[in-house]
Amino acid sequence: MRPLRCAPAALLWLALLAGSAASAAPTRAAYALIIANNTGTEPKQAPLRYADDDGARYYELFSSRTQETVFLSVLDADTQALHPGLAARTRPPTRAALKEALRQLNARMAEDKARGDSPVLYFVFTGHGKRGPAGEGAVSLLDGAFTRTDLYSQVIAPSTASFVHLIVDACDSYFFVNSRGALPVAPAQVQAVKGLLATRELTRYPNVGAVLSTTREQESHEWSAIRSGVFSHQVLSALSGAADVNADGRVEYSELSAFVAAANQGVEDVRGRLEVSIQPPALDRAAALVDMGDKARLGFLLLPAGLEGRLWVEDARGLRVAELHKERERSVVLGLPPAQGYFLRGAGREASFRFARAGAVVDGAGLSWRDNALAARGAMEDALRDRLFSVPFGPRFYNGYMASLGQTPVAPEQQPDLSP
Repeated sequence: MRPLRCAPAALLWLALLAGSAASAAPTRAAYALIIANNTGTEPKQAPLRYADDDGARYYELFSSRTQETVFLSVLDADTQALHPGLAARTRPPTRAALKEALRQLNARMAEDKARGDSPVLYFVFTGHGKRGPAGEGAVSLLDGAFTRTDLYSQVIAPSTASFVHLIVDACDSYFFVNSRGALPVAPAQVQAVKGLLATRELTRYPNVGAVLSTTREQESHEWSAIRSGVFSHQVLSALSGAADVNADGRVEYSELSAFVAAANQGVEDVRGRLEVSIQPPALDRAAALVDMGDKARLGFLLLPAGLEGRLWVEDARGLRVAELHKERERSVVLGLPPAQGYFLRGAGREASFRFARAGAVVDGAGLSWRDNALAARGAMEDALRDRLFSVPFGPRFYNGYMASLGQTPVAPEQQPDLSP
């Protein structure tokens, strides 16, 4: 493997990260509370297959980037086999366990604030959701529904975090965060969601951002090829660094929104379409969902300019941990847990790599590729395999997307000269 050469813009923050090892402790203190539940609260809700797998992936992503990550789930046998030892670090997703986890995390974040730090809380849910007769949304815990009222009274209002990032992958999750009211259907729905979001109670908490799947119950999408919900797979890919359009090591809400839009734009089969609502905290619309420069315990894969097309990373367990359609001109850095061996895969070829330690950088330009053939079957499999991530994501798509919304984009990519 050849050493990193020249100075693509994506290397700027990697160089700064490497040079800051002896600096003072960061002021940003991050925590995550992840809830994943395959079962619903109503007999008509068929058990999900991969909500617990999504929760396990969120756990692996955030446990390498936070001071503490709490995971509430009952992992099925397949998920426990893929994640040895993780079951021992989980608690059942009950109301009592959720209340105790929030109490402990709020106490720690209050201590951080007293020291002058800025604590951040990720609240993640994957599983069943529903909208009740009165229009109030709820998600399913093992011992009953956790409603929108519960979310505001138990999670948001008493939080001691400086910022709260809500990530919810559940049916009708828009109504879990926002007040009652019928949403229109068909293509107008997404724009209506964006308009309604600014008028609901979330505006009372300007430090809270929300990443929501607004998909209706009958349209929940799980894909066996990736053992994941499609929405969570896209969010996890984005937060691994694939959405970092300006190569600053941070993923902001606008970058995530554009990344998800690009990933789904080519899907023509209505069964595969996602409808989402992504709203940054009003207090700071440029707040980062993740910052890979926060001394995260990660390894970094550099996908250099010149490498293009639909790419994904699988770990040694066969789990697809990140996916993107890369523009040729841009460099991308993916932050991944360093303990696993990995394969970088594209159309008909693959290259293996691993990180020697946390903080190590692997240059994708130096990987050795070999032929590989992967297969999927079934009409829905074909729709997802062939059309998801079929649109390249990068500055061109992002700038056009932001212009179509009339919103301010992230700061432009810098081109530093890191040559000797």
